[in-house]
Amino acid sequence: MKAMLYHASRFGYGVESPSERLGGVGPERVNGSASLLVEECYVALFHVEEGDGEAQIGRFCHDAQRFAKKLGATRLVVAAFGHLSSNYAPMEIAIATSGLIVNKCREEWTGKGGEFHTSPFGHNKTLTLETKGHRDSIRFRSY
Repeated sequence: MKAMLYHASRFGYGVESPSERLGGVGPERVNGSASLLVEECYVALFHVEEGDGEAQIGRFCHDAQRFAKKLGATRLVVAAFGHLSSNYAPMEIAIATSGLIVNKCREEWTGKGGEFHTSPFGHNKTLTLETKGHRDSIRFRSY
């Protein structure tokens, strides 16, 4: 698993269309609004690789929450981002693992009183990302 982690002044997305690169698997259903804009948040984008499992999920969620808490963020955005590695898990596994990651991070973060957001898997999206300018504002992790 690969991850990009950002301390952001602003993060947003807008769903444009379903991805055509899902290998016959349908994209996640969009419930409610097809867009999001969150201010003052910690953004954790992840890429599921072949062989990822519970250990990688646990380490990713732990890091995302630890860094967010360290920086004083009360809003956490966790979303799949299939552009961080050339090693791809099979699509069905990537979708299932992404769901596990989002659910685990959501449960742990909201259980501590934090605000949680994600984006739908399998869609082409516009992205808005405005990062902070301090030394801990951008991190890359490999699990």
